[in-house]
Amino acid sequence: MPGVFSLAGTADTWRQKTLAAVLSAGQGAVASHTTAAALFGLSCCKFQGVEITVPIGRSHRSHLATVHETAFLNRSDMTTIDRIPVTRPARTLVDLASSTSKAVLEEAVDDALIRRLVTLDRLRACATALGGSGRKGTLLLQEVLRCWTTGGMAEEVAEMRMVRRLLAAELPKPVLQYRVHDAMDRFVARLDAAYPQEKVGLEMNGFRWHGSPRRFALDPQRTRRLVALGWLILPCTPVDLAGDGRELAEQVRAAREHGSSAKKCG
Repeated sequence: MPGVFSLAGTADTWRQKTLAAVLSAGQGAVASHTTAAALFGLSCCKFQGVEITVPIGRSHRSHLATVHETAFLNRSDMTTIDRIPVTRPARTLVDLASSTSKAVLEEAVDDALIRRLVTLDRLRACATALGGSGRKGTLLLQEVLRCWTTGGMAEEVAEMRMVRRLLAAELPKPVLQYRVHDAMDRFVARLDAAYPQEKVGLEMNGFRWHGSPRRFALDPQRTRRLVALGWLILPCTPVDLAGDGRELAEQVRAAREHGSSAKKCG
């Protein structure tokens, strides 16, 4: 095993520890799993200790890291961050699927796709390529990716968290980033999520999702215009998304039923 040294007085950071672990493991070793996710800054993936992946057959003993062996690691699966060899986002997410909880995987997948660190096609291709080896977690990743079908592109992890809560309650997927126009085809608002047929919209509350104090101040006027067009707007907060989101789902279900009834009466 090659020796790795650090200069006296340098900061003892987790990135430094990761680089030392990768270098000490020799050629072909990369930071992977939760460590790779932390390097990419993926949601819900904080540094929990160094994890690296090495080619199969390599000695996997290390006092610096948890070591995984693989027979499937191509150059296309690797990149560098701060001079640290690391698995690319697609491979990182496939690895996470075999080693973390569904909730953490959902947040990481949604964050990577929303930030465009990886495309849906690339992630599916990577999962398919590795799934042929009977890899643990492949089915879980496929399940997590089912939310990313039709219905618009989310702009925040919280939006996809909301979608997942609604789907878990057996509600249809709302249209994301839905643009509302009036009878004169003038733009009125873009809703975070919507059920257009029933005219039910969901809006993420707070400055984090509404951009600026000026935008936040204009929201009441915007909401009044939507209500005048027959829309029912349901606010959604982080508290609503905690746990299984059952209360929010029931409110959405009731709003959709009301919207359907009003449409029939109209």
